[in-house]
Amino acid sequence: MPKRDYVESTGNVFADLGLPEPDEALAKAELAQKIVAIIHERRLTQTDAAVILGIDQPNVSTLMCGRLS
Repeated sequence: MPKRDYVESTGNVFADLGLPEPDEALAKAELAQKIVAIIHERRLTQTDAAVILGIDQPNVSTLMCGRLS
């Protein structure tokens, strides 16, 4: 069998990278992706999405850019 030049993923990139709490990080990323998809699907502005989500617009922008800390 030939030697592999890659490592198979576990299915969780956060675990593959050795980050702490990888299951939580993956859940947050998946939830954020779903929220962003709904915002796009409903054609909401960030301001309108902020009102619905109960957060301010800069936090919606942060969410949409994938910064989840």
